Amino acid sequence: MKKIVAIVSIALFAWGSAAHAHGGTRQKVVESIEINATPDAVWNLIKDFSAPNWIPAIASTKASNGSEPGSVREVTLKKGGVIKEVLKEEDSATHTIKYRVDAEPDCAVFPVNNYSATISITAVGAGSKVEWMSAAYRCFTPNNPPPGQDEKAAIEAMTTLSKDALANLKVLAEKK
Repeated sequence: MKKIVAIVSIALFAWGSAAHAHGGTRQKVVESIEINATPDAVWNLIKDFSAPNWIPAIASTKASNGSEPGSVREVTLKKGGVIKEVLKEEDSATHTIKYRVDAEPDCAVFPVNNYSATISITAVGAGSKVEWMSAAYRCFTPNNPPPGQDEKAAIEAMTTLSKDALANLKVLAEKK
């Protein structure tokens, strides 16, 4: 009987330790905006992966292969730092772009790890709806992240990036 109790105790301890050993969970952010412009007009502003001029956080980019899957762009941010991103998919028929960060960014610049995003445009009446879905882990993946490298910081960074970009895209698209 003592052996069974000991085995059960060890099993429960091991299971409990394993449950607490896991770091942060993948955080998801979905932002959208309606734009008074056709999906094609909005698509024409965002389809060039190598030139994301509509994203206010970006100062400049260097890119390879334009908008072909596998293309890499190095994004220099206005607040400093460079992020390397890879185009996973670009579909003109569905007005969808999927990309991911290739090398983890400096946590002080963009406090996320394993970031990916999908931007899609759909028709809504005579206009468009643009949806930006992003997901990432916090920057500090082990347990007990320092402030600024936790889930809150990752969510805030993803939300700010997408909200600011979508608001600017609306202004640009509705000017035309």
